[in-house]
Amino acid sequence: MKLNAKIPEPIGFQLTPMLDVVFLLLIFFVVTQKFILNEQDLNVEVPTAAGNEKDASRAIDEVIINAREVIENEPNEKIRAADIANGRQPGELVITINRTEYKLENLDQPLRNLVTLNAKQPVCIRADKDMRWEKVVKVVEACTSAGVYNVRFKKVMPGENGAAAAKPVAP
Repeated sequence: MKLNAKIPEPIGFQLTPMLDVVFLLLIFFVVTQKFILNEQDLNVEVPTAAGNEKDASRAIDEVIINAREVIENEPNEKIRAADIANGRQPGELVITINRTEYKLENLDQPLRNLVTLNAKQPVCIRADKDMRWEKVVKVVEACTSAGVYNVRFKKVMPGENGAAAAKPVAP
C-alpha cells in the first residue's frame, strides 16, 4: 500500500450557482410581495379601458388607494357579510391603503404623512367599476386637499383577467 497515493476528488454538486439562483428568486419574491400587499382588497372590481402597455406601468413608490361603495343588494355573500359585520351602511365608502381601512374623513392624515416624505408622491386610485362618480371625486378631493397631485386611476386592459380584475367568487 502506497502512502502518497492521490485520493480522487469527489464529483460533487456546485453550490455557488445554486445559491445565486436561490438569492435571485428570493429577491424577486420579496419585491413582488410588496405589490401584492398594496392591492390586497380584491373586493374592488376595476373597470376595463382601452390603452397600451405603457399606460399600465407604475412608479416604484406609488401608493394604491382601494375604494368601493357599499351596495344594498351585494351579490357576493362574503362581501355582504363583511359589510354587515363591520356595521357599514349602503352608500358608505370603504377605502383601504396597505390593508388598513380608512373613513373618507380620516383619509387626509395618512396622505399628508406621505406628502411630507415625498412632495411628488404618486397615488393610484383603484375605484370599483360600479361606484358612483360623485364618490370617486370625493376620494380625489381628499388626495388634493392633502397635497397629493400625482393621481392616476387603475384600469384593466381588455382581455386581462388577473386576480384584481374580478371579484372573488363565493364558495
